[in-house]
Formats: sequence, C-alpha cells, structure tokens
Amino acid sequence: MLKKWSGLIFFIVLCMAGSLLTAGCAGRTDSNLLKIGVDDSYPPMEYKDDKNNTVGFDVDLALEIARKLGMKSEHISTAWDGIFQALNTDKFDCIISSVSLTDERMQNFAFTAPYIANSQVIVVAPANDTIKTGNDLAGKKVGVQVSTTAHDSANTLLQDIDFELGLYDQVILPFQDLKTGRLEAVIVDEVVARYYINLDPTSYKVASGKLTNEPIAICFKKSNTALRDKVDKVLAEFRQDGTLKKISEKWFGEDLTGNIDKKLRM
Repeated sequence: MLKKWSGLIFFIVLCMAGSLLTAGCAGRTDSNLLKIGVDDSYPPMEYKDDKNNTVGFDVDLALEIARKLGMKSEHISTAWDGIFQALNTDKFDCIISSVSLTDERMQNFAFTAPYIANSQVIVVAPANDTIKTGNDLAGKKVGVQVSTTAHDSANTLLQDIDFELGLYDQVILPFQDLKTGRLEAVIVDEVVARYYINLDPTSYKVASGKLTNEPIAICFKKSNTALRDKVDKVLAEFRQDGTLKKISEKWFGEDLTGNIDKKLRM
C-alpha cells in the first residue's frame, strides 16, 4: 500500500513540476533581446525613412547600447500618448525615444543620466518678427504634439496668456500647418526644431530663447533599476569614448551631448 501511494505521489509531483516548467517557458522572454519602445514619427530622433526603416539619433544610440550589452535590439512602434503605459505593462524593456526629464516622470519611472541637451522653443515663419517670447503668443494660433512636454509648456503659458492651441498626434503635422499659414507658431523640442530648420530654413526659424530646460534620458519601469544601471554604465562609457559625440554630429552637425544642463526648469 505504501509503495502504491509513493508511486502515485511521485507521479503527481512529476506532473506539477512539468506544468510549472511549461508555464515558465511560456512566460520567459529572450534575455538576449532588448525591446525598445519608440514613437517613430519624431525626426530626427526616431522616424521612418523612405524605405520604411526606423532611423534617427535614438535608433543609432539604441543599436550601440544593445551591441555593447551583447544583445539584439527590437524597436516597438508605439504612439506617444500610450508609450508610458505600454512600458508599465512590459510591452518593452525601456523607452529610447526623446524622453525629456520632468519632475513628474522622475517620480514614476527610472531614468539614466541624460545623454543629450534639450529644451522647449517657439518656431515661427522666418518673416514673423512679432513673436519673440511666450507673451507674444497672445491671440495667436499655436500647435503642439499632444501629451508631450511641449504640450505641458503650452498649458503653462495658457495660465497667463490667451492663445488658440491646436493639438496634433505627430510632430510633423504642426510644422506642415505652420508652413501653409494655418498656424503662427509651434512649441517643440529644440532638437526637433533644429532638424526642421536645417531641412527647410526658408520656412522655419526659432523665435524664442529656451522656454524650459529638458535634457533627454532613457526611461525604464520604476522597478527595473538593474537594467537601468547597466545601460547607464554604457552611456558613461559612450561619453568617454566619443560614441555619443559621433552620433550627435551625424544627425545635428554638432555635439549636443556634452555640457548638459541637468537642472530642470519650467
């Protein structure tokens, strides 16, 4: 009788172990794959080229980080207004997609040290000499990409200045409307403003000084400090060996990765 029960118990244990092993395999992710969330409609940082390849400053940086870690990389296209929620639900490991540092974000997520300088600026048509500061936006038609820090800056200005604010899903759209005269100004990241002005200097210019200081960093789930620390170490090495400078010069013609002002201001 004891032998029969022992055999039955052994059989049950084997079944349970097999089930656990199968479940573990089903839920396991590829530890050699770095999954990266990206809003690939934000040139020159991350966007689709004419062949539908994902390219840009952040894309080059992500590839170099994965290579340094001995990993493969996968870019997962995600709309900006849902990208942080997707990170928190483990759709990917991190966001390398022009994530500006803000106090609120730093409370809710884990970040590396910033790797490129950035700010919010006002872009207007070259012939526009009436808009030079935020106060000059009064009564104007202004565009921003929704759910971005440019949107936050516009809302801050709206507390004291009355202007018409247009919200856009992709950053290219307000620039198109500015070019055709449907907008009088765009509030946007300086790194993006530089790109569009270099691309079409007859249509755009920066009208203002910096509205904010918002250096860009890599964003991780709050609990994922282990991977954050590994990537932070890689970024430190890239600052020393010139990798960051090389990527910046490729996309901007100058180094925007040195002398980063880390003090946030609105």
